[in-house]
Amino acid sequence: MNSWIRNIQLEGDRTIWGVVFVLSLFSVLVVYSTAGWNFLFNHIVKLMLGLLAMYIVHKIKFKYFSKLGQLGFIFSILLLVLVLLIGVSINGASRWLNIAGLQFQPSDVAKLAILIYMARQISIKRDCLHNFKDLVWYVISPLVLVCFLILPNNFSTAALIFLNGLVLMFVAKIRLKFIAGIIGCSFLCVATIYFSSKYTKFGTEIMPRSATWVSRIDSFFIDNEGDDQTKDFQQIQALVAIQKGGVSGLGPGKSTQRSILPFSSSDFIYAIILEEYGLFGGVTVLLFYLILMFRAIRISLNTDSMFGGLLCVGLMFSLVFQALVNMLVSVGIMPVTGQTLPFISMGGTSIVFSCITIGLILSVSRDSKDRSYGKA
Repeated sequence: MNSWIRNIQLEGDRTIWGVVFVLSLFSVLVVYSTAGWNFLFNHIVKLMLGLLAMYIVHKIKFKYFSKLGQLGFIFSILLLVLVLLIGVSINGASRWLNIAGLQFQPSDVAKLAILIYMARQISIKRDCLHNFKDLVWYVISPLVLVCFLILPNNFSTAALIFLNGLVLMFVAKIRLKFIAGIIGCSFLCVATIYFSSKYTKFGTEIMPRSATWVSRIDSFFIDNEGDDQTKDFQQIQALVAIQKGGVSGLGPGKSTQRSILPFSSSDFIYAIILEEYGLFGGVTVLLFYLILMFRAIRISLNTDSMFGGLLCVGLMFSLVFQALVNMLVSVGIMPVTGQTLPFISMGGTSIVFSCITIGLILSVSRDSKDRSYGKA
């Protein structure tokens, strides 16, 4: 056993390794504070599985993931169709599949697979993507298909995946007029869903969850003469937690809102971090995610592979942006979305796939033409 442990080598960007380990260890403290011993063991098991998956993935040459991206894309489509047909409904949304006792969200698979597939398509078909028809066929259509299948039960995840795809196209230097046109069409579609769901029965009959989306948007943007009863209960309690924390925080494990704030160990865990560790702790966590983004950009600039560069920026942006969304929801700047805080929130498949995402980025960093950045 000792010789096996000594043979373990962590390759790639050491800063990314360090940040992920720190966030993972920190998650154990926060999850214990919010959920207690009953859920802590399960969280640690999922965390260990995720770190093991990250280690295995980072040992594989990233070029192999180009072909695996095709299979992953097809597999994720099948899973998304299955969850629409036989998905397990929790809190009014059928987002989970239960296969052989294993319960997971297919959207976690799709979120990773579509970005790998798009990076592959853009790198292979880059010479013909100046034509809008080819761009739609090779890149946009797969993205829209995945978002369309996720949308009925999870608007926020579909929106995040769509935005991640747009950022990937921007990084790949797709013509801005094409991207602007896509953004315009997407806003039109969102407005149509919102108004049809709010003022007609047609929208809610097609997408039953759209009534919840409308309610959350209205409670966030419409003041209703300052009546707090119309505002989202979760965000009110999150703001109370933040106010109690102040600059220095109440101290680890001393949160008073954890038993009042719904989903305090997942969707609103950042509010508990601010309550226990204060503004200093909250800003430190934010800086860790920004460091991850900076390192991914540096890796992408030091690789000869267009596929590898797009993979780094696209995948890391998806993680960091999800983290920012979680934080913005907790501090009341965005409507409630249900997005977890990567590596910190208590969860199952989300932790594992976040670690796999980092593993892919580390795989690219292993083959970078500039090895010196891994020592910085």
